[in-house]
Amino acid sequence: MELTPRLQDVINLVKEKGQMSLKDLALELKVSPKTAKGYVRELSRLGFVEMDDNENIKLKTNNENNIESLEKIVQIHESEINALKKDLEELKEELLKLKRKNKLT
Repeated sequence: MELTPRLQDVINLVKEKGQMSLKDLALELKVSPKTAKGYVRELSRLGFVEMDDNENIKLKTNNENNIESLEKIVQIHESEINALKKDLEELKEELLKLKRKNKLT
């Protein structure tokens, strides 16, 4: 199962903070609390996070498979970001070459 980048962002934030409020999550993601709650509900349904009555969110740690799965997802997410950064650098170099070529003609 592969999570969307946004859900991966939620997991990364909660993992980084250990626990965070729904309000703080919404602020970090720059979305409404309602949207943030939707993300948390989906991750809760999938068994990755849990939210208490005070709307504090934390990773579910009662299942070792979930932690391993989360780590794999984070690694995939990070490798995708690195690949995109590399592509971006290549495009920048190509653009510079085209600009130089344009100046010569």
